[in-house]
Amino acid sequence: MWMWKGAVLLLIPPVSAWTAGPAPTAVPEEVKATFGTGVTPAAPQLRGSGDAALADANVDNSRMQPWARALLATVAGLAVMASPRAAMAQSGVNMYMGQGCFWHVQHEIVKQEVRASGLARQPTEVTALAGYAGGKEVGSKGEVCYHNMAMAADYGQLGHTEVVNVNVPEDKVGDFAKAYFDAAEKYPFGRADPQDRGTEYRSAIGIPGGMDGPAFKAVEAANAGRLELVRGQGNDADTVGTKKVWVYDSNEFPFHQGEIYHQFHDDMIERYPQKYHDLKKLLVKEGAIQKVGCPEMGF
Repeated sequence: MWMWKGAVLLLIPPVSAWTAGPAPTAVPEEVKATFGTGVTPAAPQLRGSGDAALADANVDNSRMQPWARALLATVAGLAVMASPRAAMAQSGVNMYMGQGCFWHVQHEIVKQEVRASGLARQPTEVTALAGYAGGKEVGSKGEVCYHNMAMAADYGQLGHTEVVNVNVPEDKVGDFAKAYFDAAEKYPFGRADPQDRGTEYRSAIGIPGGMDGPAFKAVEAANAGRLELVRGQGNDADTVGTKKVWVYDSNEFPFHQGEIYHQFHDDMIERYPQKYHDLKKLLVKEGAIQKVGCPEMGF
């Protein structure tokens, strides 16, 4: 993860990962087929659950008659119109989670979205996006940006932390929170990436209403007393060396999508399969990822 110390930009490799623990957890086969295990650079074949849309895109239609291509395009258009994506995004609960660097957090949440035992989502239905939340201020045009040479609305200076937002059915909030807490309780320093110091990496969960909202009961049950859940006030302190997790009211402290280059990015020590990275281009095309008013540095 990149860190700024005055005018010096430092690159410090992390010593822990989102799924850190005494023994590796078995990765379901359908997740391996789509996104790999998270440690291999090889791009697997597209044949896993949540894979059909990308697999279909590889069909060679160069020999099809013009009328057939037109018919296929019409059918595809009708299928998109009938897709539950829009309704899902409107009826679900938007929640965000942060635990150190957002690159590996996004990868783990995406795996939970696509696996059959999770939400069994297709690539075009993936909602996990990296960004920022938990700060009291935003830029002059509402923007929140990563550290940049233009000094544009720096998220650290504005009091935000790195998080990943995901839209889930109301009855799945507890499942996603449990996966978060299962990983978090294993970190000896209280959170992932302890070498990344500062408020930008604090542990955080954001749900509508925060600790007073209807979703908090599911989050609290998923935690089962393992970590200390603390009401977020905004611009809160780092949680490294503690077992604290700031709980934010996402209505008061909303999610701000990060730059496009941060989406579906390799972690500092993990290299993810190409099919995972391809989600960025796919979701930009679908309009699910929007360009924000921040510099796109592209590392």
